[in-house]
Amino acid sequence: MRHALLTLTAMALVWITGCKASDVPPPRGGGPAHANARSNMAAPSHTMEIPPQSDDYISFEGGVKVFPSLKRVEVDARVLGGQSRPLEFLIVGPGGSAHEALFTVTARAEHIKRGLEIVGLKEAKEHFSGRGYRETPQGDIVRISVRFTRSDNGKEAMVRVEDWLLNGITNASPAPGMFVFTGGQEQYLPELNRSVVSADQYGNLAAVWHDASCIIDNRHEHGSMSDVYEPNPNAPGRPQAGSAVVLVFEPER
Repeated sequence: MRHALLTLTAMALVWITGCKASDVPPPRGGGPAHANARSNMAAPSHTMEIPPQSDDYISFEGGVKVFPSLKRVEVDARVLGGQSRPLEFLIVGPGGSAHEALFTVTARAEHIKRGLEIVGLKEAKEHFSGRGYRETPQGDIVRISVRFTRSDNGKEAMVRVEDWLLNGITNASPAPGMFVFTGGQEQYLPELNRSVVSADQYGNLAAVWHDASCIIDNRHEHGSMSDVYEPNPNAPGRPQAGSAVVLVFEPER
């Protein structure tokens, strides 16, 4: 459960800056009209070819493989909980807000961040602070895809992660290019002779509702508002909760 103070603060910021009625998220739990609209929503169509593999990779603990020549990072993950409630995070790690996320990983955010740097992604030059901040997150666009075994036919498939999300205001999957590599907050600690990444301290790696501590954040509209994005109930073949998947990170071409 999110902290009440953070939620009230974020809501106050939205209304103080004057949001339009069309920007207000529809009530969750949905009335009949909202439920019917969701069930009738056209299925997204960003199915991709399974990418080639290579024996030339750098491995980090937690199931992270970095393919420098292919410009790709792959991370072992699991689908979370069968949520039908709004999401605050796309990906969380150990100790993260798993009840408000779509995927969980055992990998450290620091290792994923280093992998993204190795394949050429640049983090934001300007970093913001807090949760629900109003500014648009900066940094290179990172394409996140899901490689998984379909629940309906048992075949391996791969789709853009946006296909597994739904914007409750527009009642549609967000357009491709939703996420950017902000890099999050990182501090060098001389006493440890190493850097500490805030995403590992909080356990939250990729944000759907803006969170400056995450290494990846949502640049699309409504990202500064909570309770907007949720799992897409019509994502074709999406496996059930607990299923193993692979998250694929690449520079957006």
